[in-house]
Amino acid sequence: MSATRRDGNADGVKSFFWIVDLAIHAMLWLLLASLLSVLADVAAAHLLWRDHPVGGIETLLRYYLEQTSDRELARRAADLAYWSWFGWTGVDASAQAWQAGTLSAQGLGSMLRPAFTGSTREVLIVAMVGVKLFGVRVSMLLMTVPQFLLAIAVALTDGLVARHVRRAQGGHESATRYHHAKRGLAFGVIPLTAIVWLVAPLCLPVYLLFWPVSVMMLLAVWNMTKYFKKYT
Repeated sequence: MSATRRDGNADGVKSFFWIVDLAIHAMLWLLLASLLSVLADVAAAHLLWRDHPVGGIETLLRYYLEQTSDRELARRAADLAYWSWFGWTGVDASAQAWQAGTLSAQGLGSMLRPAFTGSTREVLIVAMVGVKLFGVRVSMLLMTVPQFLLAIAVALTDGLVARHVRRAQGGHESATRYHHAKRGLAFGVIPLTAIVWLVAPLCLPVYLLFWPVSVMMLLAVWNMTKYFKKYT
């Protein structure tokens, strides 16, 4: 009885730390993606929007705000992303103080004062707007989750039926096809789509990106289910 209880407690601890580990990895991936997004925006400001870099990134932000189906959620996500970079760090408060002419000559103010003048100021503004753009894109990505879940449910159901038919007809299991589909889904379709969507400083229509991804995800899950082998 005590052994069973210990096993149950161990499983509970493993489940808890699995959730914590997943949350930490998700936060690290978001941090990395936001950093890449800001770098891409700064590069685009230098290469594509050289004449008016701030106007270029603001146009991109307005485009995605018009694309989203829930502007209030997108704005909240943009404000949260902005605060996570420039709010709690004091950069936003220092920028407002500099505009009002009350920026302190000591501490953080003295360190940030050079960033508020010259060409560096435009780079900082591009980064600020770019972080808001990243937040809007994350919110749009989350809003597509129901579509992806629906595609997975359809593929899973049809794949199970196809697997039952294959086994009833004496067909062979294929661990190779299963693992190829699994790797393609886990290391190809999902991460590449997320990175391209969150980082690319381009006007990407939602339907042009997510409908093809849904089809690829559907095919991958269908192959995984149909050719699933119990002992791989």
